[in-house]
Amino acid sequence: MKSINQLPDSSRIWIYQSNRAFTTEEQENIAPLLAQFISTWNAHGSELDASFSIEKNQFIIITVDEGVHAASGCSIDKSVGVIRSIETSLNVSLFERTNVAYLNEKEEVATFKMTEAKGMVTEGKLQPSTLIFDNTIQTLGDFRSRWIVEANDSWLKRYFKITA
Repeated sequence: MKSINQLPDSSRIWIYQSNRAFTTEEQENIAPLLAQFISTWNAHGSELDASFSIEKNQFIIITVDEGVHAASGCSIDKSVGVIRSIETSLNVSLFERTNVAYLNEKEEVATFKMTEAKGMVTEGKLQPSTLIFDNTIQTLGDFRSRWIVEANDSWLKRYFKITA
């Protein structure tokens, strides 16, 4: 299996954010499970050129070089099944898309609900320079260059204009 660093920028990416950090032991359990899945992952009988990584102890990243072979609906469903099994076994949430992750003042990953964004800005808990994780990105190149952005360069910028 290739390292995620060996795949091209054009590779398709899926980011699964946990509602809490994984322990070292949990990561040691997740990694071989994902490695086994990736090593046998295929679409319509063709092996996928794919990889994964666990980032910041809280994000599972899966990527496929679709220039080699595209992931199909069925193969994507299989990857979702693996993520759901991790979610169940670790009692975490990996599909909650309304939680926004950011780096707090201690440089630890913290989260808030999208509906709390305006209040977080008003209360000064989020600054224009606060680093936010953009899990909506679609390619590995975007992951490398703009997965972590300043809040003022994200969808949150509208709230800073209100309070400025």
